[in-house]
Amino acid sequence: MAADPGPVTLEHAGREFRRVGDTGWYMTVCWWAGPGHVVRVRDEPQWHTVRIQVSRGDVSGSGHALRTEADQDLIEEDVNGFLAEAGIPARPRGYVWFLASPPVGSWASLWRVIADNERAIPFRAPAAGETSVAIESAVRRLYNVG
Repeated sequence: MAADPGPVTLEHAGREFRRVGDTGWYMTVCWWAGPGHVVRVRDEPQWHTVRIQVSRGDVSGSGHALRTEADQDLIEEDVNGFLAEAGIPARPRGYVWFLASPPVGSWASLWRVIADNERAIPFRAPAAGETSVAIESAVRRLYNVG
């Protein structure tokens, strides 16, 4: 099943915004960047598919299907659980999120500084709050916020 992937970038107020992933990590980046650097648009169900695996006896196959409400419930639970652990409010349901490029540096520098900050965390599997601190530091530096 082919889905219309929806917009990957959009223009708003003379700036280009890139779509970010449906994860608590990306939503943490958006939270720290703040509303001046984030745009959300209504989500459309046809923009999303899930990979399915079917097995019957010795025969198996895979394909794609449109994301269901149950699939979305799992995503929302995961994203908002991460945000809650990080002390960040839950995101509203029903949107896709877009982030403007950082005014200082580039997309590559944003991801690099966040990765460097995360590598400095002394734990192999840091808690959401520790990850949030690493993201906050990078975003404040490259977006001139706070």
